[in-house]
Amino acid sequence: MNISKSLMALILGMSLTATAAIADTPESLESSFGAGKSHQHGVNVSGKLTMFRAQIKGLEIGPENDRIDAEILVTLDSQPGHVFGIRYHEQEPSTSVIVDTLRYAYLNNLPVTIQHKIAPGKNNLSIVWVQLGQPKS
Repeated sequence: MNISKSLMALILGMSLTATAAIADTPESLESSFGAGKSHQHGVNVSGKLTMFRAQIKGLEIGPENDRIDAEILVTLDSQPGHVFGIRYHEQEPSTSVIVDTLRYAYLNNLPVTIQHKIAPGKNNLSIVWVQLGQPKS
């Protein structure tokens, strides 16, 4: 009986967490983190995922002058020719949430906003953060 109650609590907790992840960005963040905007941490881009790829640790992609080391790679319909990646082997809780959000968006054909590190002239870019949806215009 205790196992059943624990399992129900776990399922309920997971469903509440998923609901919170889908919430809109507060207006106070939209002004500084809108799509296409740049600041000290990176550049924000929005669109729908056209690829979600998981690969083994240490398998870098891109030419020598534009290479990233990432286990999770995605592409956006609005950014042809660009690949966005994140290292998944670092076992940070936030990395797991980012990967889960990207996977969810890909499977459900939902738009996302990705912030990537500033890298002028690069096509393979490292992800800083992800949110479901696009900023309001």
